[in-house]
Amino acid sequence: TLMLMSCAKETDDLPPLPPPPGGDAGVGRAVAGMAISLPNWAAQARNVALAPAKPYYGDGVVVSVSDFDYIYKNGYFFNSKLRSWEKFDLQGELVQDWLKGQGVASVAVTADKFETGDNYLVVYACKKVGKDWDCNNKKWMLVTFNVMGAAGGITPEMENVDKFVVKSISPFELMSTFAEKDNFLDINVIRYDGKYKGPAPDGLIVLVHVFEFNSRADVDSTINNPELFRDIVVKGWKTHIGHNLAVFLDENDHRIAVWTSGKVIVYVESFQKEAANKEVIEGYLAKYPSDLVKP
Repeated sequence: TLMLMSCAKETDDLPPLPPPPGGDAGVGRAVAGMAISLPNWAAQARNVALAPAKPYYGDGVVVSVSDFDYIYKNGYFFNSKLRSWEKFDLQGELVQDWLKGQGVASVAVTADKFETGDNYLVVYACKKVGKDWDCNNKKWMLVTFNVMGAAGGITPEMENVDKFVVKSISPFELMSTFAEKDNFLDINVIRYDGKYKGPAPDGLIVLVHVFEFNSRADVDSTINNPELFRDIVVKGWKTHIGHNLAVFLDENDHRIAVWTSGKVIVYVESFQKEAANKEVIEGYLAKYPSDLVKP
């Protein structure tokens, strides 16, 4: 008797496919009352990050899902003009209908699909617990983001963004820049953002914030504040090519590197758990040499 063996991966190694978002009514079901409470088919999002969380029309919202065994290859955003769910693709290491470990997508925010105010998207992800799959009780994770509308012209902060953001960091592509007024408690700053995308196949997203302060005294007050950075600096102290940094893992399992330089604090967020990105950090260290002092 001739025995044949399949080289295909056992389907038992993968989670069962998700139900359609929107419950029994399927993908076209309208969202009702989401601002008040989660619908019964949805779960609170965890290990999902959006950047920016408050996009304008014309922006691309980067969706990052991490720290799961498998993420379903498609997510859905809610088209608030047509009142229906529309599919988008996540990128990553594809295994049949699933992405292994992490997935990243970019969703274009346009006026014909998103109203101003609260908008929604969903992603589906699973972890193996013993012999069973934990997929948030077979529920889609619901994420809310706030569309600000049209940008309405260049703000004074945006006129200076190119002076603060590093444009060229090989092999990364600078996807977008942004600037706005921000604050640390009672200290006002201007925040300059640069969002970078790495080469295929992973397409790692790295988001950089450069916080410009009015004085060095405000920088020191912020970095040494126990409510802000002090513990992070003490516990995450590292030295890289002669520069002092603090490296830590945030609540989204993104690896963060932070340091001071004159009247700025540089904050580099790599959308991965394993390590902070070397190329982007070194690109910003060249422009902003660290003068961080351990508290």
